[in-house]
Amino acid sequence: MGLGPLFKSSNLPSELTESETEYMVRCIKHTFKDYLVFQFDCTNTLNDQQLENVTVQMESSEGFEVTCYVPAPCLKYNQPGTTYTCVQLPDDPTAVTSTFSNTLKFTVKDCDPNTGEADEEGYEDEYVLEDIDVTVADHMQKVLKPNFLASWEEVGDENEVEETYALGSKSISDAVKDIIGFLGMQPCERSDKIPEGKTSHSLYLAGVFRGGHDTLVRSKLILQDTVTMQITVRSSDLTVSEIISAAVG
Repeated sequence: MGLGPLFKSSNLPSELTESETEYMVRCIKHTFKDYLVFQFDCTNTLNDQQLENVTVQMESSEGFEVTCYVPAPCLKYNQPGTTYTCVQLPDDPTAVTSTFSNTLKFTVKDCDPNTGEADEEGYEDEYVLEDIDVTVADHMQKVLKPNFLASWEEVGDENEVEETYALGSKSISDAVKDIIGFLGMQPCERSDKIPEGKTSHSLYLAGVFRGGHDTLVRSKLILQDTVTMQITVRSSDLTVSEIISAAVG
């Protein structure tokens, strides 16, 4: 199966198990043009068990379809192993976010803690993991534009979308932090730095959306009791503009 070139990988792994549990699993997301590949790094912390044919079964209700699993053949005590789950993105280009429920599935073979020798016969077992969220930021790469206004004019208003939202944030700086986190875009013109006590602010963001679409955001924020945001998005693709403009609201 050809995935094409890698678009981006998540910066930090997500922990899918509590610390000090019998199995430790963390996930890194890899984004391709039409697929997401979830890399699960697993550790078996039980010295009287060996796990074989280890996979993470994923389920989502939003049209994301699992196309294949690459199992970790064997997890011996305290020796990390990796399994992969490949998910095809929905046909609907606006369907970019989802929550997956995840279950670690494997064959258990009891083994001697002293020698590590495992029984020949095993039995099937499973272990429920934490959910994984796929967000707009998973489809976006940060790009620094040294001259935001020139880039803004260059992209033009052909695919411009503008929306206004009331945000739950209690301060401008909280709103800026949340917007950057939601969209996964690069702040430009030092617009992520908010002087103390400001009640209005403009945030400029730049990125490339999955598929190679240049995307720019101009966000005007006003603080009254809470923050009101007017977001204007320009992109080389109208659908991308619509996705980004709706993501924060």
